[in-house]
Amino acid sequence: MPMPPEVRAARLAAAIGFILLAAPAAAVESTPPPKPEPPPATTAAPAVPDLLKSLPDNDKIDYAFGAFQRGYYLTAFEIAVERAKLGDAKAQSLIGYLYANGLGLPRKPDEAIIWYRLAANNGDPQALVELANLAALGVGMPVDKKKAANYLEEALGKGVVEANYWLGLLCIDPSSGILDYARAAALFKAAADEGNIDAVYALAALNREGQGVPKNEAEAARLMGEAARAGHVAAEVEYAIMMFNGTGVVRDQKIAAAWFKVAAEAGNPVAQSRLARLYVAGEGVPRDLDIARHWYSYAKAAGLTDDWLEQALAPEAAKAEEHPPNLPGVDAGN
Repeated sequence: MPMPPEVRAARLAAAIGFILLAAPAAAVESTPPPKPEPPPATTAAPAVPDLLKSLPDNDKIDYAFGAFQRGYYLTAFEIAVERAKLGDAKAQSLIGYLYANGLGLPRKPDEAIIWYRLAANNGDPQALVELANLAALGVGMPVDKKKAANYLEEALGKGVVEANYWLGLLCIDPSSGILDYARAAALFKAAADEGNIDAVYALAALNREGQGVPKNEAEAARLMGEAARAGHVAAEVEYAIMMFNGTGVVRDQKIAAAWFKVAAEAGNPVAQSRLARLYVAGEGVPRDLDIARHWYSYAKAAGLTDDWLEQALAPEAAKAEEHPPNLPGVDAGN
């Protein structure tokens, strides 16, 4: 269940609930305050302490995540280590993440696992999600999707709502050993109710195929449209296909073409290829072979070739065609 590092970083910081300071580096390097008046006691006046050491514990963690967010990974590591040695689970999770992704440090999955386990044992359930991710992908340990599921079950029991989606993905993975479409649908529904757009998309697919829930194309189209309007690119493509074919929704080729264009502009090769087909056939858009070539060139550059488009856009075919060719179909697979 891969997730881009920047997204996982944002979710990790959000789940832990830290306040990210705006300029940690500047604060650390600020001019020390003037020395206080000596106390009346006989003890000597204390030396001006290092600013970082004088901070309350929570502020130290804030500085670590502030540095992390700004890309000062080694600084984040150095600050977090101080707290991690004292058993701070949140700092331990941060160190695990830095090692897992090679941010400011050599990438060491084995070391990441040690820190994540420490964090989980010390009370950070988010670390269980990270451990599940490593177990499912076989990073730093053999692939073990059942172990990943166990980590996610434990995280769910400790209130980590995002674990619903990841566990749902394992439930629809035939290689996981826990294949259960009905459970997946329930987990995706719980995640969707919490605002997880990936889960909305997954639930739409289950409704369309009738897996884990009764087949309901209208509900599938509603959910797919919801995910598409939230900017989920794969959902934009699928919604365009459903709209073009009239699956669960009133057929509208112009709106379908518009959704293909939105996804094509976002860089989706399938959308680029399907939009090119529409321009060749003149369905939903005016027939325009130049625009078709433009979009197909992007899809082709991404490695997606289309025999039908190759023939339809060949120079000799363009000269011979007086009428637009019939589309072979507009879906994600052909």
